[in-house]
Amino acid sequence: MQAAAFGFPSLQGSQVYVRGMSRALARRGHRVLVACYGYGEGEPDSEYEVVRIPQIPGYRRVRSGPDPVKPFLDVALAGLLTRLSAQADVIHAHNYEAPIAAYLARMVTGCPVVYNNHNTLSEELPQYFKGPRTKRLARWAGTLLDRTVPRRADASIAISTRAQPVLEDLGCRNVTHVPPGVEPTDLVGAQGEQVRKELALGGRSWVVYAGNPDAYQDLELLLAAMKRLEEPGLLMVSASSWRDWEERVTVLPPHRRRLVTVGSWQETRDHIAAADVAALPRTLCTGFPIKLLNTLGLGKPTVCSAGSWQDLPGAVEVPNGDIGGFADSLKRLCADHDLRRELGEKAAIHVREQCTWEARAMDLEAVYERVVQEAKRHAKS
Repeated sequence: MQAAAFGFPSLQGSQVYVRGMSRALARRGHRVLVACYGYGEGEPDSEYEVVRIPQIPGYRRVRSGPDPVKPFLDVALAGLLTRLSAQADVIHAHNYEAPIAAYLARMVTGCPVVYNNHNTLSEELPQYFKGPRTKRLARWAGTLLDRTVPRRADASIAISTRAQPVLEDLGCRNVTHVPPGVEPTDLVGAQGEQVRKELALGGRSWVVYAGNPDAYQDLELLLAAMKRLEEPGLLMVSASSWRDWEERVTVLPPHRRRLVTVGSWQETRDHIAAADVAALPRTLCTGFPIKLLNTLGLGKPTVCSAGSWQDLPGAVEVPNGDIGGFADSLKRLCADHDLRRELGEKAAIHVREQCTWEARAMDLEAVYERVVQEAKRHAKS
């Protein structure tokens, strides 16, 4: 059972991760339940079951971050997990609220819990606040949660090689590195040329950012880098509103900027395909930016801040905070068609052949089996 303390499905990173994982496990013959909040964006897939807590009228938040309503939803989620876990073999809990709810369920039913790292709160939580005092308080609270929530799981999934030693240092047991994957069929059939016509992108090169506009994404760094360039345009694509960014992007002339809100992965895919180069400016990321697999899988070389960079073909690393270096890397890729094509082809082949959810599901099965067998041994003793 996947325990997800968020609306599901949606195009946010953790939700995309849970969706891909659930589909792959179901196709390998497992019965998969996704226990989540009472709403989502679009319809879930047919391969797995979605079980929701009751919906609060008018509440449909999908973006991450503190929210006064969420504690009430998480209490309801704990109740749902308790009811469902009596028939489950494993609760696979994501982020921080869901593991807490899962631990409460484990106290009643004994169902083992696998914790899935997506981030550390000590680095992310302060990004939602502006004042120095509130930032310090948020960092303290995030550090406290980092040191208490993950270690209580029966096993832990490190989403990146960067996260594995972090989880081990936090005292987590049975830490296994299982990165995210892609569904190769999701990467085919992109209508990039059609989008270029619809958005009147013309003959210039375009840099795409496809993801949410939250503060921890460091989009100001990307915008500062783009200001240093004269020719390329910036295409910013998200399932969330760009309302707070409409004024900020005016530092670029109108013919060099596009803000697009999408409603499906197909739309996101088409807009990524319409660009020439992708950008990932986030400087702090203990997890794994799933958007990187998407851009590389679609054959787009991706310039990454070091904090988000992964050792994958087509991912170009720039030191954190190096605006000039970020701009230079974007400029070089936009100007060199042959280099873009070479890096893009290598990236797409690697992601589509080596980073599939099918392979990741096999890794997860091994983790589940160990946890279930350990729980049975404890039950007998």
